[in-house]
Amino acid sequence: MIVATGTDRDESIAGIAREVADDAVRLAKAEIELAKAEAIAGVKRLAVALGLLAGAGVFALFLMIFALGAVPTVLAGHVFSGWTWWLLTAALFLLVAALLALLGFRSLKRGIGTGKQLVGEVKEDVAWLKRLTKRNAKES
Repeated sequence: MIVATGTDRDESIAGIAREVADDAVRLAKAEIELAKAEAIAGVKRLAVALGLLAGAGVFALFLMIFALGAVPTVLAGHVFSGWTWWLLTAALFLLVAALLALLGFRSLKRGIGTGKQLVGEVKEDVAWLKRLTKRNAKES
């Protein structure tokens, strides 16, 4: 029969403490990888948002070019007078530009929110690791 002595128990506790510390390190690395993945996803969302805003800008340019051009001229004299068609065409392009801008700003807002959340999570993890290392230093 083997009887555990005080030194065996101390070695066992030390081994468990090492395992806990190793697990904490693995957890921290996993959190960092997760933060990287979330950051990449956030950047992709921001890129889409900026693309939508660029599309809105292009349509706003089309608004100025095409609305002030052919359509009102062609439709002048049909049902409405010429100036009415100019206004209707401009309103149509304005509607498209506003819709794209709205979608772009919403997407941009979501991307910024994700970035703020990610920074908060990283700060929490750093604070947790600092507390863990201070506690381990006091126990040693």
